[in-house]
Amino acid sequence: MYLDIGCFEPVTFSNTYFFYLRGWVGLVVDPNPSLGSLFQKIRPKDTFVNKGIGAEAGILKYYRLPQKMSSMNTFDYSFLEQNGLVKYIESEIDIPITTMKEIVEEFGNAHKLDILDVDVEGLDLEVLQSNDWEYFRPKLVMVETDSSIEEDLGGEVYNYMVSKEYSLISKLVQSSSGAGNLVFIKNEFKLK
Repeated sequence: MYLDIGCFEPVTFSNTYFFYLRGWVGLVVDPNPSLGSLFQKIRPKDTFVNKGIGAEAGILKYYRLPQKMSSMNTFDYSFLEQNGLVKYIESEIDIPITTMKEIVEEFGNAHKLDILDVDVEGLDLEVLQSNDWEYFRPKLVMVETDSSIEEDLGGEVYNYMVSKEYSLISKLVQSSSGAGNLVFIKNEFKLK
């Protein structure tokens, strides 16, 4: 099973669709309310959760961009500022927030969740910190980054995951800027 936080659409830019096509199922979490019906139609075996993940439960303002840019919808206004996207905000809606710990506890099966994918446009570290790493320790963790690999190796996400006894095994680069997904594996699964 997988836990896909900031899953976006069922196919487009999905890091878990590959696994779904091979019979895997999981929890897919995204604050965009329009995605629930897409998952029901295209990936009906997955459980779609329309919430955001953050440091603590509550309500946060979610910034929505035009459809063609919606993969960069976010709770993080500074992310929009840094990327010159503020002028494209179409709407702001209040979305319920929970922690990763609460999502895993609510839906159970922590021992069956092998893959964690986090792609939340600027709040990835906060999402990772909201987990109980004693209770939920996926074998593989993927985290989106907009930095080069050199910046990643000195970055907060890298240092945090190392502190939780994970090792970086790869970066899946998606653009010439070096943006992509860091891939971590639990230290006990590292090849010797």
